[in-house]
Amino acid sequence: MTLIQLFKNISVYVRPYRWIVLITLILTLIGSLLAQVNAIVLDKTVDAINQLVGTTDFTWAKAARILTVISVILLSKELISALVTYAQNFFGEKMRIGVSKDMSLSVVRKILTFRVAFFSHEENAAGMLQTRITQGVMNLSRTVQNFFIDLLPLFTSAIIALILMFSANVYVGLTALAIVPVYFIITVRQAKKLKGWRRNMRSSHEKRSHGIMNIIESIQVIKSFNRESIEDEKHSKIQSEFYDNQMNVRRTSFYYDALKTFVRQLGTVLIIILTAYLVLIDYPGMTIGKIMYHVMLFANVTAPISQLQRIFDDMNDALVYAESFFDI
Repeated sequence: MTLIQLFKNISVYVRPYRWIVLITLILTLIGSLLAQVNAIVLDKTVDAINQLVGTTDFTWAKAARILTVISVILLSKELISALVTYAQNFFGEKMRIGVSKDMSLSVVRKILTFRVAFFSHEENAAGMLQTRITQGVMNLSRTVQNFFIDLLPLFTSAIIALILMFSANVYVGLTALAIVPVYFIITVRQAKKLKGWRRNMRSSHEKRSHGIMNIIESIQVIKSFNRESIEDEKHSKIQSEFYDNQMNVRRTSFYYDALKTFVRQLGTVLIIILTAYLVLIDYPGMTIGKIMYHVMLFANVTAPISQLQRIFDDMNDALVYAESFFDI
């Protein structure tokens, strides 16, 4: 199943909540604009203080006025941002819980229409079917949350931050833009590397859940025929496979995370050096405040890509479970 097919299947469950989607999009735009306030205020503050200190008519009254204006702006911004974040999380969670409820109800109704022969198939054993449905609903509803609560606000903020960087200086904007594809390519490679192991983990997870349920249901038979050692050996093998898959996933994740951290820090260093150079040559519009301004904007640009791997992981899990979930 592809991402387009996944969103097409999920859209059926999201459609009843289209008004919540609209509200979430409006809140996303407001939150993305608020995310740039700190960088803009810091830029203006550094320039204002630097200009005030460099003059002979320095007074504490002027300094106090600057600090008061900064405090009012930042506190107001934090208050509005807290309200926007609360509303965004509330409506996003409301939609996620509603989608989860509708998915669970639809699959239960579908199962009730199946013939008994469906449940006699090995892949549709009670434990495996339960895990498939539970994990399917959980991962698919999390995909809705990732898109509307996590991914969309971050990418909107990144686009606005990139526009501000280009408007301040084209060279700095191009430097930030050049880092993003490298970061993105590493993230995509990581997702592809982990996809096969995650599919194996799904199978191991279903087998483990079914095996535990099977032991509980058949404990009398196991005890009667002294099958403890046989069951122990069977589950040891399943647990070993699950352990190996988990270690492979963690090892790969740590390697790529370290690589992405290096690329992000490299981008930050390049931004600082380039901005500092432009300040030193007295490039038009470049002041000392622009150094921190560009660094904070660059942090907003890379923020969604930092979260992208976690969201890719969740989406890969959703794709893995969606295949079997929507087959039901």
